[in-house]
This record gives sequence, structure tokens and C-alpha cells, in this order.
Amino acid sequence: MKKQKERTVKMPKNITIIGAGPAGSYLAYLLAEKGFGVSVIEEHKEIGLPVQCTGILSKEFLKIFPKLDKEYLINKISKVRLFSRHKSVVLPINDIVIDRHRFDKYLFKKAEKSGAKFHLESRYLGFKDSCAFISDKSDKIKKIKADILVGADGPLSETAKSNNLFGKRKFYTGFQARIRGNFKKDTYEVYLGSICPDFFAWLVPESNTIARIGIASKTDIKEKFDNFLKIKQIKPSQIIDRQAGLIPIFDQKQQISQGSQVFLIGDAACQVKATTGGGIIPGLKAAEILAGCIINKKDYRKSLKKLDKELRLHLAIRKMLDRFNDRDYDRLLAMLGSRHADNILKRYSRDSPIRLVLNLIFAQPRLLLYLKKLL
Repeated sequence: MKKQKERTVKMPKNITIIGAGPAGSYLAYLLAEKGFGVSVIEEHKEIGLPVQCTGILSKEFLKIFPKLDKEYLINKISKVRLFSRHKSVVLPINDIVIDRHRFDKYLFKKAEKSGAKFHLESRYLGFKDSCAFISDKSDKIKKIKADILVGADGPLSETAKSNNLFGKRKFYTGFQARIRGNFKKDTYEVYLGSICPDFFAWLVPESNTIARIGIASKTDIKEKFDNFLKIKQIKPSQIIDRQAGLIPIFDQKQQISQGSQVFLIGDAACQVKATTGGGIIPGLKAAEILAGCIINKKDYRKSLKKLDKELRLHLAIRKMLDRFNDRDYDRLLAMLGSRHADNILKRYSRDSPIRLVLNLIFAQPRLLLYLKKLL
């Protein structure tokens, strides 16, 4: 009787991820669940710190995590009040506010439970011959097997820099403070126009007594933030703490991979909505896409086509808004305040801008007046 030939089973590839933010830890979870050997390198000693995020997310988040966890959920928002120079309008939304520190730890626990190994207080040094080189907290250099290297290490990604993927990226600077006061728990505020002509300012309530107030801009961020505090009549004694961080500007020409071994996701790949500066949901989507590409041996760039299309529209809208003056914002808010536009905004998320914009134009044809600026 002939002996049957033994089948050789290929061992799962070793994936090394730089950065344990939402995109990095979520990717680690997705790949570890499929049996890959996953290592995550994080330079800070505690997951989720320092916090550099406003933490407000659209209902698109529920498509990724249908069940909200009390571990990271702080507040639910049903209204947004938009302010221009001479007008304000209240619109319906369905957003949540999360604690970024707790959310990052939530994803870390999921990934670790699935088998991913985390190396905290470790710095990424470079990548060579399918190995990632890191320096631990005692400055000892270690070598980690990495058939695939993923940079999820934020706007100033060392992974991107060391693998010639950084490019000529541009940034906003975001600056916010947590403050005490009296707030409407179900409503967050957005300030448009001359207060911050190249972006916007915000006030996001965590509760009836604590809110996050901030502003993002390309220039003079401290001066603009202090001016906004004066406008809102916020006293120094109300400030609990301050947070700041860079917001990368999406660029469709940004390189996000090198061959079949090095990939970027999230802020490291500039996968951020240019309209709002939001990067959590695009980063989580990119993690799902990259995980699918690694598992099924698909092309990452091609698989990103739908997400890139959405981010390109966000960028086009941002470029249009950058040309707005206060009068343009007054007119826009008047149109958005109509009953037909109100119904559209209830149905569509800002994370699906193509459907949102098209339906808004059908509901409020006068929005076509802004098509020249959009193009």
C-alpha cells in the first residue's frame, strides 16, 4: 500500500504593525483572528495616551461596531448647531462621543485576546531582510520577524519615512481643551467662517457639565484658539486639560505601500476626511481593507478605490469651503435649514459624502450655486 504524501501546511505570515492606535490595533485583531502571527510596536507605555482626538463619530461607526460598548461610549448626540457670521441653524444627526483612551484600550484587549503580541515603550528603528528593528525601554535593540510591515504610526509616521513613503504631506494643527460649564448634552456646535477661515471650531459635550472645545488651522493655532475662548467667554479656571495634535490632509497621490511587504493605514497614510479632520472611521475601514488584502492576496491600492473616492470628495468639498466668505456660509446655512435638506441629513451620514451631497442637491437645487466652487 502506497504511503500518502504529507501535505505541507504553510505557517501564517508574521505581521508587524507599528502603532497601537485604533487602526493598528483593529488590524492586529482582524489578522490575529485568522491565525497570523501579529506583533504590534507602540512607543508609549500606556495604550491610548496621549489623547489627540475630539472623539465624535458618525453613525457609520455602527457598521463596523454594531454594538456600542459602555467601556468607551461617553455620550450620544442628536443635534448639531452650525454657526456662521450672522446665522445659525440646528440640524439632526446621529453621532456618538467616545473616550479615545478607553476605545484604544478596548481594541488593544480584543487584539491581545486574539493572540496579537504588544511591545510597549518600544521605538521602531527600521525594516530590513523581512525583519523590523525596535528599541525597547532599556534601549536594547531587538529584531522581530516581519514578512509584512504595516505603518499605523500616525501623521509623522516613521514607517513611512524609513521606507520612502512619507512624501510632501501637509497638516492642520488641532488644539482643544476639556472645560467645565453648562452644556446641552445632546447638541454639539460647529463654528464656520472668519473665526477660523481655513477650517472650523467646535464644542463637543461629554455631559451636561463637561465639553471639548477646540479649533484646527494651518497657521497661528494658539492665537486662534485663545481668540475662540474669548468669543465663547471661557475662563482659565474652567479648563481641565489641553490636547493638541497634527491632522494630515488627504492626498490621492500619497504612496501607501512599497511592494508587497510595506503598507500604511490611517493617519500614517493620510486617510483622513478633509471636511472634518476625522480619521478614526477611515482608518478602521482601511484596516478592514488591508486585512482582506493580506488574507486573500489582493492589491491594496485597488481595494482602496471606494474609500479613496469618498476621501477625494471630502477634499474637494474642503477646497470649496476654503474659498467661502462669511456671506457664502450665511447662504449655505439658510439652505441647509430647509425642511427637505433636514430630512436628507437624517438619512445619510457625512461618512458617505457622495450619497449625502447628491441627495442634498436634489432636495435643495439652489446648492448647485456652489458647484462652481466645488469644481
